[in-house]
Amino acid sequence: MTPTQSYHLSFSRFSPSLSVVSFTATEALNTSYRLDIELTSADADLPLSSYINQAAKFTVTPVSSDALGLIEGMLAPEPLKEWSGIITSCEKLSVSADETRYRMVLEPRIAALKHHRTSRLFQNQNVPDIISSLLKHHGFSGVDFRFNTSREYGVREYVTQYQESDFAFINRLCEEEGIWYAFEQNAQYGDVAVFGDDTAHYFRGNTSPYPYRPHGGLESVGEEAVFALQVKHNPILESIRVGDYNYRDADTDLSSAVTAKGTETDSSVLLGSDSHWGLHQKTPEEAQLQTALLQQLDHSRRIVASGSGNITALRPGLVFQTAPSFSEAPNGWLAVSLTHSGSRDQAYSHTFTAIPADSIFRPERITPLPKIQGSLPARVTSPGNYTYAYIDNMGRYRVKLPFDLDEWSPGGESRPIRLAKPYAGPDYGQHFPLHEGTEVMLSFVQGNPDRPYISGVMHDSSHPDHVPADWNTRNVIRTWANNKLRMEDKQGQEHIKLATEYGKTQLNLGHIVDGQRQKRGDNGEGFELRTDSWGAVRAGKGLFISTDAQNQASGQVLDMDAAIAQMEQALSLAKSLNKAAHTAKNEATEAEEQAGRLNDSLKQLQRSGIIQSAPDGIATATPQSQLHTAGQHIHHISGGDTDISTGSNFTVHAVESVNLFAQSSGAKLQANQGKVEIQAQNDEMQINALKEATITSSAGKVTVAAKDEILLTSGGAYIKIKDGNIELGCPKMVWVKCAGFQVMGSSSLNNLLPLLSNNQQQKETMRIQIKRIGTQKISGISLDYKLKTADNRTLFSSTTQNESGLGSKHDREQIHTGSYLLIGRESDDWQLFVYEEDNNEEN
Repeated sequence: MTPTQSYHLSFSRFSPSLSVVSFTATEALNTSYRLDIELTSADADLPLSSYINQAAKFTVTPVSSDALGLIEGMLAPEPLKEWSGIITSCEKLSVSADETRYRMVLEPRIAALKHHRTSRLFQNQNVPDIISSLLKHHGFSGVDFRFNTSREYGVREYVTQYQESDFAFINRLCEEEGIWYAFEQNAQYGDVAVFGDDTAHYFRGNTSPYPYRPHGGLESVGEEAVFALQVKHNPILESIRVGDYNYRDADTDLSSAVTAKGTETDSSVLLGSDSHWGLHQKTPEEAQLQTALLQQLDHSRRIVASGSGNITALRPGLVFQTAPSFSEAPNGWLAVSLTHSGSRDQAYSHTFTAIPADSIFRPERITPLPKIQGSLPARVTSPGNYTYAYIDNMGRYRVKLPFDLDEWSPGGESRPIRLAKPYAGPDYGQHFPLHEGTEVMLSFVQGNPDRPYISGVMHDSSHPDHVPADWNTRNVIRTWANNKLRMEDKQGQEHIKLATEYGKTQLNLGHIVDGQRQKRGDNGEGFELRTDSWGAVRAGKGLFISTDAQNQASGQVLDMDAAIAQMEQALSLAKSLNKAAHTAKNEATEAEEQAGRLNDSLKQLQRSGIIQSAPDGIATATPQSQLHTAGQHIHHISGGDTDISTGSNFTVHAVESVNLFAQSSGAKLQANQGKVEIQAQNDEMQINALKEATITSSAGKVTVAAKDEILLTSGGAYIKIKDGNIELGCPKMVWVKCAGFQVMGSSSLNNLLPLLSNNQQQKETMRIQIKRIGTQKISGISLDYKLKTADNRTLFSSTTQNESGLGSKHDREQIHTGSYLLIGRESDDWQLFVYEEDNNEEN
């Protein structure tokens, strides 16, 4: 067959003498075309390296054998077909005496991106913007590519190009978003990459149908036609399902499914199902988009035509018609891929694949997603000079990846990245904030570079480990501010230290050591709770403090048998002394009441009390004052001596009475210096002795004086001194033994009696008034009531008066500040008012 075309390879910078022997060109949607061109030249030493990456153009031009055609050929006819691009490979195939044979490869400029392999991040951009920025980075201008899109593309928070070429990265993004691209040849700009996502963006050239002539290749030369066309029907998937998980919206179902049932498709061609997990959709809308794209991809392969012809205008992305047409493609065919060929002795022809033009073409997802196996090191970042950790509300960090060479604003080097923790739950877990510069290890969900998380934290030479080599027995948690928990496992020195620098507050347990790991003193073991600030021990249900041993922690927590036994023994002594005091007609203590309180409240801390127990003694000391106070009673009981010593005054005050009772060894009241005064300021005084009573003055006189009368009596005899008279009487004899006896005139001696302070407390009276809630008085009834103390002692009982609700008068001194219980009729709710009797003032 005589060729009807001629083939030419031209360069913008060179004009070599090259003749095309043959060429083969392969091109398809979503890939770069490639022309393998064989050439001859009389020059055996072409500088092949100089041709690499040089702009070139390959053209197919028509030729004619008649005279008119020859003349037209001399006028440089318009090429039938052309490819612009760059030379990516040159070879010298053979050398002879007449010529040298070469092979050169022509590809579009975008093919150069195959040689740029890198790793980088893209943040908060959609896919068209990412591809545009990448092409512009390589010098492509706005006329070198364009996007024709029919939908808005969602912003991707974080996209990683990891150890893949820029060309593969662009292909992968297009496949994920269902974007196709092809090339058009522009006389001014050369090869232009065109990106599209819908049937409206297909190339549409000659609308006239091309003849379909199954044997046209043998019948005619120079007439363009389709020589062969086979149509293949493939089954489609019955259902497609996608699923994923988004921790930021953990309860949202990110699964989506579509089915081919119910469409115009014959159900007989439905076969199989497909399920995808981890396509990284973040919302239900993105999940639905992914299932739609996958279904469109599947449906676009349902009918595939393959054929051959010599239509020079045919290229990937072009819609063409045939005459006659095919029922599978009433709206024509979309060319998907072509293989072109031609030579000196062979006319131009091609083979092709196509799909019905009304099908939306989606690229196959064949570009592998890079996988990061294992982990990558990174460093925690912050917006700049953060004192503390820079985290967001979800506890996430920003990191700087080692392969990322781009400049980002501080703290914007990555998406917020989660930290994997050994323990987590709703509003609880383990948290140790990471500060800027900390080295972390990143792992990736399913190996996906776009889904990093912090799987570990590392020390390095810039951030050395806080546990040195000689601490091989220590387990330590130490924070940035030197808060620490240290657990020592060294045998014989086991201990735990919990400490903070604030107030130098520490809890030391076990073997207590100093900063040099030396035992703190001879008794540095057990536990120590210390602080330079305030301290508080609070136990709402009770507190038991004991030094009673429990070897190897074998006893119960509230094992207070020893303490209770000691208190019961003391109470037994108090009860015994109570009996003796009662016999001696002295006041009894509240020993019985205290015994009841011991059983009701203190045993096993049934109520919120404090018990202290120490088998070998308890001591308290302060250089200042101590205050012991109780709302009710204070009991001091000792099985031995009770000694009270004071460096100054010893004072005892009692609202009611002071009672001293010694059962067996007497009582002494002595003053080394100063007077001894005993007064009954507002009542009588009695001094009694079973045996002798002696009143002496070792260095002075004894004066007995009374305002009204002095009476001395024994055995019926008496001396009465009253009203200035002395009366002497006896039932028997009076003996006067003296050296002399002298009777003189009358005389008197006025002895000054001490003035006693009038400390008589005036009796104040009070009344209780009871009202039914919501009324002003009680009508026509009398209410019996009792007032009891908190420990169930009845202060008094009485009955209110009719109408007023006023109770009887009561001594004010009987009631002190405290809690009281009013017992009345159970079926009513009452209000209690207390009045001072003197001024009727409500308290």
